[in-house]
Amino acid sequence: MCALLALEPALMAQELPTLGEAGGEDLSPLEERRYGEEIMQQYIRRSPEYLDDPETIEYINQLGYQLVAASAARNIDFEFFVLRDPTINAFALPGGFIGVHTTLILMAQNESELASVLGHEIGHIQQRHLARSLARQRDSAMIAMGSVLLALLAARSGGGQGSQAALALGQAAAISRQLSFSRDNEREADRVGFQILVDAGFDPQGMADFFTRMQQGTRAYASMAPAYLQNHPLTEERIADMQARIRSAHTHQHADSLDFQLIRARLHVLQDESTQGVRDQLTNFTDQVVHHSAVSDTAAYYGIALSNLKLKQPGPALEAAQAARRSTSVPSAMLDDIVSLASYEAARNDAEREAVLKLARETATHFPLSRSVAMQYTDMLQRAHHHAQAIAYLREQLALSHNDPDYYNFLAISYAALDQKTLQHQATAELYLLLGSTPAAVEQLQLARKVADADFYTMTEVDARLRQLTALAREEREEAKNNAGRGP
Repeated sequence: MCALLALEPALMAQELPTLGEAGGEDLSPLEERRYGEEIMQQYIRRSPEYLDDPETIEYINQLGYQLVAASAARNIDFEFFVLRDPTINAFALPGGFIGVHTTLILMAQNESELASVLGHEIGHIQQRHLARSLARQRDSAMIAMGSVLLALLAARSGGGQGSQAALALGQAAAISRQLSFSRDNEREADRVGFQILVDAGFDPQGMADFFTRMQQGTRAYASMAPAYLQNHPLTEERIADMQARIRSAHTHQHADSLDFQLIRARLHVLQDESTQGVRDQLTNFTDQVVHHSAVSDTAAYYGIALSNLKLKQPGPALEAAQAARRSTSVPSAMLDDIVSLASYEAARNDAEREAVLKLARETATHFPLSRSVAMQYTDMLQRAHHHAQAIAYLREQLALSHNDPDYYNFLAISYAALDQKTLQHQATAELYLLLGSTPAAVEQLQLARKVADADFYTMTEVDARLRQLTALAREEREEAKNNAGRGP
């Protein structure tokens, strides 16, 4: 069961947006994005299954955008995310949000197989299948619209009996079945996903191999069909069509990226972070190195390093991290990062830690667009009490990515450490705004005005932002009031 569906139904119905007036037309892209963002903010990102791991998020989005660049959906602001879940599944939400379960990533035998799943989901969004499903349900006056969005999430994420209990709103269970993609939708997503895969340089055989393997598993264990097949029913016809397309297409083999192997090693450790779970993975990775059975020795050493870090054994972690780095000449932010982290944890005095910080800064300079590198370097600076340096570096990062809540959280921490309260509240306001809580952001700016311990320019910024967000909060209240007036 996908444990995402564990919130109180009444609370969730209040938080999710109203779908608007019936109009007989597909939802607009703006409406789609709004609904998807609401589901992400109020539900997905709050779930304990949401994997808030910078390295994993960075990898899945890099892979996803490599595919998006080869699609006709380049104008959509996609966001790819990972859920720590033991079921094999992936799903699309309105507005360009695509989720993948950790177990599906671990099941993929090569990067083309994983890319084929993402390409298929991109196909659903590109062809606006979600917009059509939601619009059809919106136009039914007999159905509560909050139930529609909850049912959509159930239909996409593969919830089981527990999810049906959580969806006991109106006719949510029935709607969930109605919102499942039709066979025509699935064939269309196959066709679009296949072409995206080819145009992005991946091997489309990965699509046929992955789906065939899942179908064979379903035959062997009919009562335990993967959640992905429950939501994306396969037929012999679909697989035969994939094989026919492969025979007629100009394709080539795709070599897996090093990051694909490293992420799989990382997820093996993160899948079960209990002490015993990590020890088991440490044993598995060590056996792979000893018996030369690893698909990638580099990934096996990386897994050993990460496992030892989780077990608070920095010495062995550093040895393994350095072995991983020596084993390949391929540039890798993940490898450089784990060497820096293990070195910092193994440092015995301030002088050694300062040397590690210099190394971490070099990594950050070498990979200026890597969010995971930026977050680790910032964390190290703060742990070393170099808050002024951390602030300067975060300002550089915000110039590249101004809508990252984690950067504002780091900023608030460093400003608080330096007792710069106005700037602390100002950063916290932006954090709350990005998390979808405008009233809390307004409250932080009001606190910043009361403290008023910053220069004139900063206070002018605070006043202007306060006026802007106060107006936004008023608009949101009016919209919520109007939506409540429409009823279910």
